[in-house]
Amino acid sequence: MAAAPPSLLEALVSVAAPLPVTEPDNYANEGPLIQQPIGDSAFGGSVIGQAISAAYATVPDDFDLYLSQSSFLRPIKANRQVVYHVDHTADGRSYCTRVVRAAQRGAAGPCLFMSILSFQRRKRPRSPAEGGANHSNDQDPEFADPVPDMGGLLPHYLPPQGFEQMNFQFGDGDRLKRMGVKAQDPFDWRLLPFELKAGTGDPSQTRIRGYVRANTETPLELPDAVNMASFALLSYQSLFELTLYANWEAVPEVWRHLAITVSLNSRISFHVPTARLDEWMVCESGISWGANGRITADQRFWNRDTGELLMTCTQDAFVSRPKPKL
Repeated sequence: MAAAPPSLLEALVSVAAPLPVTEPDNYANEGPLIQQPIGDSAFGGSVIGQAISAAYATVPDDFDLYLSQSSFLRPIKANRQVVYHVDHTADGRSYCTRVVRAAQRGAAGPCLFMSILSFQRRKRPRSPAEGGANHSNDQDPEFADPVPDMGGLLPHYLPPQGFEQMNFQFGDGDRLKRMGVKAQDPFDWRLLPFELKAGTGDPSQTRIRGYVRANTETPLELPDAVNMASFALLSYQSLFELTLYANWEAVPEVWRHLAITVSLNSRISFHVPTARLDEWMVCESGISWGANGRITADQRFWNRDTGELLMTCTQDAFVSRPKPKL
């Protein structure tokens, strides 16, 4: 019996078995890279997601990713194969670290991207003899920012927005067809209208909010590596730019200059490794600093129903003025 085709997210973040066999820590992308709206450069979330998949292939099964720190050094072409080389930088009993370097034109090509990925061993459950509770320090503090107020609006009250609105495309759409996967938006975004905080024209004083989940009609049961890699892919689909395109006429001139064009680096903290992409999440984003043609943007994601903080992201990027969609 033929194996079922992978889900779209599995296809987008998948990497092949080690290449070549003599270098077991080299991996190549199986699925296509997502291409930026302008030029032929790859979407940063694609690269980070595939790098995470490569790193996961080298760590024990009971380790969870909790931090990704990435730098984009040179452009990556969306229509070329990427080779990810994984360095076993540190292996400990509770923590391990991997450094992933991406190259094109073979593993010996120049380093185009680098990511430091930090993993922590999953806390094992106590045995019945130990009381059955989680094996953790009862004194460990647990706290997080609360989910923001969404003004009573629910996802089904809002129209969807996505890749098509920003002219994203797949660098090699035929590759998805060969994998038996339908090419579509990977995520279902439902955005609140853009609103500038009353009495200020300062972009750093405005937060932008929306709902998002995986674009799927059936529940997703994803392996840990695919799940975390897909969350990284999600973190790079800019809520800020999507909101600008959603109601351009409401955007003040100062904001229209703040379209991310080239990512420089990113930091993603994964707070809940068991978080599900097929459940509605609340996302809040904003820009905390901008000067010299660069900005620092941040995003946070919460589970809509439980209010649990799932992921925190910070990104530095070059910016330029986008063109409104006619």
